[in-house]
Formats: sequence, structure tokens, C-alpha cells
Amino acid sequence: MAQVRIWDANPGYDFDEQVDLKDSPSWFLDGTHCVPPWTPMFAWFWNRYCCHGLKYCCDRFSNPRCKGWEMRYKDGMSYLTFHIVRDEEEVKQREVKFREAMRPLLEDFDGIWKGHIDEMMGLYDRLKSLDLDKASNFELLYHLYDLIAMYRRMWEIHFVGMYAAYGAWLLLETLCKDWFGIKDQSPEFQKLLVGFDNKVYQVDKRLWEFSQDATNKGLADIFLTTEPREIIAKLEQIEAGREWLKVFREFLWEDGWRMQRMAEINEPTWIEDPAPPLSAIKGFLAKGGGFALEEVRARLAEEREKAVAAMMQRVPEGEKEWFLALIRVAQKASSYSEEHNHYLDLYSHALIRRGMLGIGRRLVQAGTIDQPEDTFYLNPDEVERVMLAPEFHDLRYIVSRRRKEWEGWLKKEAPPVITTRSSIPEAVEKDLLPSMDPIALKTSVGEVPEVIPELKADLFGLCGSPGVAEGPARVILSYDELHKVQEGDILIAPATSPPWTPVFSLIKGVVVDFGGTLCHAAIIGREFGIPAIVNAGKATSIIRTGDRVRVDGDHAAVFILEKAQP
Repeated sequence: MAQVRIWDANPGYDFDEQVDLKDSPSWFLDGTHCVPPWTPMFAWFWNRYCCHGLKYCCDRFSNPRCKGWEMRYKDGMSYLTFHIVRDEEEVKQREVKFREAMRPLLEDFDGIWKGHIDEMMGLYDRLKSLDLDKASNFELLYHLYDLIAMYRRMWEIHFVGMYAAYGAWLLLETLCKDWFGIKDQSPEFQKLLVGFDNKVYQVDKRLWEFSQDATNKGLADIFLTTEPREIIAKLEQIEAGREWLKVFREFLWEDGWRMQRMAEINEPTWIEDPAPPLSAIKGFLAKGGGFALEEVRARLAEEREKAVAAMMQRVPEGEKEWFLALIRVAQKASSYSEEHNHYLDLYSHALIRRGMLGIGRRLVQAGTIDQPEDTFYLNPDEVERVMLAPEFHDLRYIVSRRRKEWEGWLKKEAPPVITTRSSIPEAVEKDLLPSMDPIALKTSVGEVPEVIPELKADLFGLCGSPGVAEGPARVILSYDELHKVQEGDILIAPATSPPWTPVFSLIKGVVVDFGGTLCHAAIIGREFGIPAIVNAGKATSIIRTGDRVRVDGDHAAVFILEKAQP
């Protein structure tokens, strides 16, 4: 009798078609986060505790139409479904509790968020304090437990602010549809919600300031004529360079706990490999001028307040106070979306990577695995089983099989929806939209693009940021290729994340395959005042580098004007 493998890398979260499609008829790809495919260790952390955080907040705040999400791991991808409340009487009861539960966040969003930052930084400091190479096996095992506890708490905090700000955004959009006939893709709506600073932008500005300091110290030529990975060696040779590096390394220890991909652990942090921030500094030197994002923000902030004043004149008299409160909380959505990435996703994933590499080095010493990175193909249950006596265990058979599977997944194209419904539109209509979940609709999955046949466009998506731009396409599939972007390009990518932000000062427009109107590409497109089209599906497959394209953000359409020569 053949052996059946029910669960493997993600026990309880591996996708089982026979079981999971009975529980829910539709599972939606989280393309914003899991493309390219996740390694098993990261998927274990994300699917388990992101899923927990969503249910925790939906229960805590009595989210009216959704009691949380389920997540499943399939071929390296994460698929989502939603626990939809379909009884309208229950919805009404939950709405009353929801308004009451959200009141503290509406009244003091910034204060609550500041408390959460302080709490998480305390957890991070404890994790960073352990010398992983001097720790005993027992201490490494408990470090793993601490990482899990930290990550669980991170996701609980993560969605408190997100449901408040994104929920206000969605409710504001609903009122604008009812009263004024506009959606959140409308430039009129988007002008209400731009021009705010946050920690991600502050980190980018700090890199720009390092470029200015390099110029003042006579170091600019070293940056401009040297590959990023060789810059430090050259700076070490002169006193001014060593002074510059001292401050730069202090910056990395504070704000370098991030990787180029926000949702993974298989890439080095800035602390391990400072080439990415050095490359950004080199880019600022090559471009010259001031800090572009800050220059644009002042104009956007002025336009925003004029837009708010104009909108308020149209609001019914008895609704003005409530409507303005919604605007002020919804305005937190873009800034919180970016800032929480720094303090929560990026920081926590960097520390999980640090911990798993430390554990991996110990397992290599014991002969349990071949290299520290092999831990990325295990899961915490397997590490826990061997950690206290690793020399008696050999996990290479698991690592080799899963690594081979993962490498195969990199070459596969994942279906956007796994469903028993008759079509994807039906799946969206019946199993996504009724959830009214702002995170799913505006970030992870996104809404279905509207096709306008008379435009004869090559692609349609969602308007993340309005405007029209033409230029040569630059298809970028990963951060490692970002150095190829030239000024005036139209960026075409699967998705973007905070480490990509500096390149937005070069490009004229952006098109991404995945995401909603609150995904990174949309938010940053608005802040830089360039057109952004999100959830365009197969942009990276259809468009090639060198194609001349027109991005029409106002109509969420992409036109290939001229194909590049082979």
C-alpha cells in the first residue's frame, strides 16, 4: 500500500485539495507577498501567525463581515480564504461592537501605535542580545521559542493598526461612492490621503544624507566609480572613509534590520550585506539634487488640505464631523502601511533569519545539516526535535528533497485562484467581496480590474496613482536587478516593497502584477506623484524590457506602443 503524505513542511497549513475545497470553495493567491515562492521555514512562520493575527483582530474588534482568514501553503505559494459572516442580523450585532472597539484607535491612533513600537523594540532588543555562537543548545532552543512568541505578538499588533486605518479607508470609499459616485481609484479621492511622512521615508532620507556627507568628505568619487560590494574596502583605506563608515555602521545597527524582500528570510540583511544601502547612496550621488520625496511631499500636503476642504463642502451637514474623522484615520493608511513594514515585517523577519542562521551554524557543527541556510527548508517542529542532541540526527534527507521541490516551484506559474466555482469572477463575487475585508481588497488580493474595451489597451489593472506617462519599460523581477533601472523608465514588476522606494525617484511610472490600492507600489506612486497601475495580472509576462509603453493611471490601462527589437 502506497504511503500518503498528508502534511509536510507546514503541518496543518499545507493545502489539501480534498479537505480545503470542501471547507471553502475558493482560495486566492496572495501574490503581493509570496511571489517568488516561499521557503518552508518562512511559510511556517507566516501562514501560522499572520493567519492568527487576522483572526485575533477580527475577533477582538468584532469585524462585521469577516471573522478572519485561513491560509494554506501550496507549491511555495500562500492561498487565502475568508470566514465570511453571511447572516445579516449577526452583521448588525457585530457592527455595534466594532464601532465601540474601534473608538480608542479613532481617538488616539498615533499614541497606541507608539506604544506598540516600544513593545516590539523591547522584544527585538532581547533577541539581539543573545550571542548565538556562544549560546548553549538549550539557549538556542529557547531562542527559537522566543522568536515564535515575538512573531505571534507582531502579527497581533500588525493588524490592530491596519484594520483601523484600512477599515476607515474602505468606509470612506463606501460613503464617497454613495454620495459622490467616486471610488478610491479616483484622483479626487486619492488627493485626500497623500503627503505624510513615515519611518521608511526617514530611512531613505538618511541614506540621502549619507550621500551628502560623502560629498562633503571628498568620498563621492569612490562611490561613483566602485561597485557597491567593494566600496567599504576602499573607504577603510582612508581616514575620512573610516569616519564615514563608523556612523554608517551605527545607522545599520539601528535601522539595517531589513532584507530586500519584505516577506522572506532567504536574503541577507543590510547588516550582513550593506551593498543595497550603499547602492542607494551611490544612486543619490549619481542623480544629484535634493531628497525628491520630501520635495514632492510639501506640494502634495498643500493640495491634500485643499482637496479635503473642497470635499467637506459637499458632505451633508449632519455628517461632516463623522466624515472628517474618517478622513483623518484613513490618512493613516498609507503612512502606517509603510511604517509598520519597517517596525514589524522587515525587523521581525530579519531577526528570524538571524536566529535560524545561528541555529543552522550549530547544526552544521553537529553534522545534522550541511550549511546554515539549510534551516530554511526545515520547520520549527523539526528543529525543536533535534536541537538538544543534534549530533544524533541527520536532517539532510529532508533538506535535499524540499530544496529540490522549491527550485521546481520557482519555474511554475501559480494559478491566481483555486476554486470550485464556475469562474474566477464568480469566486471573487461570492467568496471575496462579501467579506468586505479591507486588507484583502486593498492589499493582498486586490479587486478585479475593470476592462474598458473601447480603449483597446494591452493590459488593465487598478489605478494605484493617477496620471499618464510614456517611456521605455524596465522589467524587474527581483531587487537584485534594480540597479538596471534608468531615469525615465517605466518600472514593470511582480510587486514592490519598502527597499524599492528610492528607485521611484528615477522612474516615470510603475505597473505591478499584484496588489490593491493600498499596496506599496500604489502608495509610493501617489507620494512621488507618478502613475501607478496595480493588479495588472501578467504585466511582467507580456511586457519586455525596452518596449515603449504608456501608463494611463486615470483609466488603469497600459498600452504597448512599440515592441523592443529582439
